[in-house]
Amino acid sequence: MLGKDRLIVALDLPTVDEALTAVDQLDNVSFFKVGLQLLMTGGFPTVLQALRQRRVFVDLKLPGDISNTIAAVVDICVEYRVAFLTLSESMPLPAIRAAKAAREARHSADPKFLIVPYLSSLDASDLPEVTGGGRDLETHILGRARHAIEAGCDGMIVSGHAIQSCRRSFPEPTLIVSPGIRPSGASADDHKRHTTPTEAIRLGADYLVVGRPILKDPNPHAAADRIIREIDDALNVGRGSSGSSRDAGASTMFAQPPRE
Repeated sequence: MLGKDRLIVALDLPTVDEALTAVDQLDNVSFFKVGLQLLMTGGFPTVLQALRQRRVFVDLKLPGDISNTIAAVVDICVEYRVAFLTLSESMPLPAIRAAKAAREARHSADPKFLIVPYLSSLDASDLPEVTGGGRDLETHILGRARHAIEAGCDGMIVSGHAIQSCRRSFPEPTLIVSPGIRPSGASADDHKRHTTPTEAIRLGADYLVVGRPILKDPNPHAAADRIIREIDDALNVGRGSSGSSRDAGASTMFAQPPRE
């Protein structure tokens, strides 16, 4: 995949009209994320319909529920050809299995199910309150991700240096999607653990989710182009002249990755 395939623009906007305008402006982007904000406006079907010719990532962090409810949500995602669907970090493993069974019943490979083991708006200082225990952040993320993958998830959403530890523990085809992407010099906003596009790719991310740095730019199209070019540059460096992997590039940048 090229940079244009790996960039996912988050349509975290307050109105359907703003979302549709952004989609029209970003004709150089093929993948968009839609989430709770648009769902609550009642415009979800309109936006999904407008994105029929693009790839769609539905970020609802689907909670554990009865199997019929989970199957109904998966059915809708299959109908709209949704590529990715997030499941809640607290989703019980039987509910993950129910989601996978519902997808298989539709004879579909999509949506791919992604778990969020730990939000990018949290860091290690928040861990005791989240877990009530003494586990370190890397152990928590890897443990939660492993259970979800074994239950039927296709990948995970992780940020910061957790990207590298997850890639080492979960080789491809397990998917790694990274939020908290901020170009050099951009505001971190509410992401405590963030990386540049170059860092995220070299650490092992497959897809990068970017919202405000693109949508708030005076020229969103140009902002997206800059990030796509940066992704392509990182991929080219990661391949190297002898075809070396991205993980090798990550090892060069972060020989001793800091604990989160």
